[in-house]
Amino acid sequence: MENPVVDWPHRHDFYSLVWFTRSSGINVIDFEEYEIKHDRLFFMQPKQVHNWSYSKESKGYILVFAKHFIKEIPLELMDIAFVDLKSDSIKLIKPLLENLIKESKLNDNLVEKSIISGINYLLLHLTRTASDLEHNRKTKSKTILQFSKLVADTISKNLTVKDYADQLHITVEKLNEHCKENYGQNPKNIILEKKITEAKRLLYFTDLSIKEIAFRLGFEDSSYFSRIFKLKTNFSPSDFKNT
Repeated sequence: MENPVVDWPHRHDFYSLVWFTRSSGINVIDFEEYEIKHDRLFFMQPKQVHNWSYSKESKGYILVFAKHFIKEIPLELMDIAFVDLKSDSIKLIKPLLENLIKESKLNDNLVEKSIISGINYLLLHLTRTASDLEHNRKTKSKTILQFSKLVADTISKNLTVKDYADQLHITVEKLNEHCKENYGQNPKNIILEKKITEAKRLLYFTDLSIKEIAFRLGFEDSSYFSRIFKLKTNFSPSDFKNT
C-alpha cells in the first residue's frame, strides 16, 4: 500500500479487502465513517461508496476480486464493515496473502484455481473471526442476514414486509421480532434505510433525475420520495447531489 491517490467519492464493481497492518485515519463506507487502526481489515462490496484518508506511513494489503470470481460470499461478511484481526488470525492471513501475491505472478493453468481456493479460504476464516468481534458479539441470525441480502437484491422493487416474510418462509411477526432483536428497528425502517443509501449512491454517481431515481427505487411518487429522503438525511435530494 503506497499512498494511492483516491478521488472522493468513488466506488468499484468488485469486492475489496483492505488490511491496514499499520495505519491511522478514517475510512468512509456508504457515507459512514470508520476509524482506521493497526490490523483492522475492511470488507467493501460492489457499488458501495467509499474513500479513505490514512497516515503517510501506512502499510498493508489490498485484495480485490470480481463478483463472478467467487460463487457466494458468506452472509455473515455481507453485514459487517471491518474485522479487527487478532494475533492468531494475523499468523494465518499474512502468509496466505503473500502466497496469493506469488501465485498471481505465475503463468500456468493452476493459477486461477489456486487463487480462487485461497480467497475462499480467507473469506471462511474472516467469517469465523467476524462472529467473535467485540462490536458484533451477538451473532446475527441466518434469517436476518438473508433478509438483509434479499432487501439489497430487490432494492428496485416496491415489496411489502409481508412479501419479504413470505420469501423467507416466516410470518411478519417473526420477521419483525428478528429485526428488532438484531437491529433495534422494524423491517419497514430497515428497508427504507437501504433505499436511502442506494438513493445517495445514485445521486452521486448518475445523472438520473430525482423522479427517475425514485422510480428506480420502487417509489411511485417522487414527491413522497423527496420528503422521505429529507426526513432521513436533513437534505433534499437536489441539495444532497450538490453538496
